[in-house]
Amino acid sequence: MPVHRFYCRPIKELKTELAGTEAHHLISVLRLKAGEKVEVFDGEGTVAEAAIGGIKKREVELRIEQIKRYPPRTTGRIIIAPGIAKGRRFDWLIEKCTELRTDRICPVIFERSIKQASNPKILERWQNLVISAAKQSRRIFLTKIDAPRPLGEVMKTLKKEYPKLQIIVGGLSPEAFSLTGQLIGSADVAAFIGPEGGFTENETELLKNEGAKFVRLTDTVLRTETAALAFASVLCALRDIAKESP
Repeated sequence: MPVHRFYCRPIKELKTELAGTEAHHLISVLRLKAGEKVEVFDGEGTVAEAAIGGIKKREVELRIEQIKRYPPRTTGRIIIAPGIAKGRRFDWLIEKCTELRTDRICPVIFERSIKQASNPKILERWQNLVISAAKQSRRIFLTKIDAPRPLGEVMKTLKKEYPKLQIIVGGLSPEAFSLTGQLIGSADVAAFIGPEGGFTENETELLKNEGAKFVRLTDTVLRTETAALAFASVLCALRDIAKESP
């Protein structure tokens, strides 16, 4: 049975400490005891096996027994850029895209996006969902999640950070290509998924001007979170196939 896993940042070489919600989970929920083995990860490539040392009221000391560091991915990165879905549907999108090993989620405010209530702590909440999903799925790196921004700003940021980015867009037009027929290989890919009201003409033109390729998943109209999950599943699978190819 896998040992319990905790998010810890930073992870020190010999001894490190768990605090906050992670310490509370270990002490009050799981009720682990001194001497028991756990695993900790920092979401940035470091994973360590540790034994529980001293347990205080709100802090746990861990004795590091083995530590491994993994390099970050520099090619084949998958970015999902969806319109924001209502309520917990977007929470679900974040959790599942994290489990599938997408590298980044860029929430987009489209012209027809449904207005959301202002929440200054929404990014913190989303980051906590990413951490929880990464713990459950035993990911080494956390999915990066951005604050919501208009399409033009998201596009500008991604083009700057990923110079050879391939851009694909979910669509149902007869001219749309089949996603499963695309050769992704080691390219960085961003999949844009429109709001329930669809893209405006200005947004479609902007995407085309940036070299976006419109692709088709099915012949049915999918909810935003369904399309995001489908894109993430297919793209991650194609990335793994490309990696395994001779």
